[in-house]
Amino acid sequence: MTFEEIIWDIMEIKGALEDDSDLEELWLLHKINQYRAVHIVAEYGLTNEIDPVWLQRIYKFKWVKTTAADDPAITYNSITLGKATLPRTVKLPEDFGTYRIAGSGAILQFEPCDFNRLMMKAEIGEESHGEYGYYSKVGDVIYETPYLMEGSAIIIAENPMDIQINDAGTLRDMTFEDQYPLDPLLAQRVILDLLTKDLAIADGAITDIINDSQKELKIMKDEQQASGRSNR
Repeated sequence: MTFEEIIWDIMEIKGALEDDSDLEELWLLHKINQYRAVHIVAEYGLTNEIDPVWLQRIYKFKWVKTTAADDPAITYNSITLGKATLPRTVKLPEDFGTYRIAGSGAILQFEPCDFNRLMMKAEIGEESHGEYGYYSKVGDVIYETPYLMEGSAIIIAENPMDIQINDAGTLRDMTFEDQYPLDPLLAQRVILDLLTKDLAIADGAITDIINDSQKELKIMKDEQQASGRSNR
């Protein structure tokens, strides 16, 4: 399922009632991302599980070597940490939106801990003999020990378009034609929220259009809705 297909259904339903030329793609992207985050948080609250389809991999990013002289947040003068800023994540309990931090080859794994504990571990050299390291997230900034030049991550991004995708070994920016990290059932809920709350289209009108437009719609399919209801 692509972002383009989500937009298609929104345009198709709105266009059946009124002119849809006033809908801008960037506005739709913002609203769809916003509702996606809301429904991911709600779904996690019900199931206490991370759906793999929500996840995106950051294949490579640079850690910046940082000391107390560079960053006032570091209060231990003797330590060196890696520091990086990653795209914002969906706010889940215990920061599960930051699903995994690792070295660039995903071999060395980093375990989360609070920032003071991270600095203490760096000072005493507690790095588990190279088997795993530690990281702490402060706002959108992540610190790590031991220091590595490059890292990788798996996250649930607030804006999936912030994440590059691997296209046959080449990293490139995500487009509306690429897979959007959301399952069809939650995508239907996102579409319904946008149509009813932002475009003020009545539920009954939406249902009538969906029933009459099954061949044209990409996501708002009767069989997907039935499957979603049976799995709840």
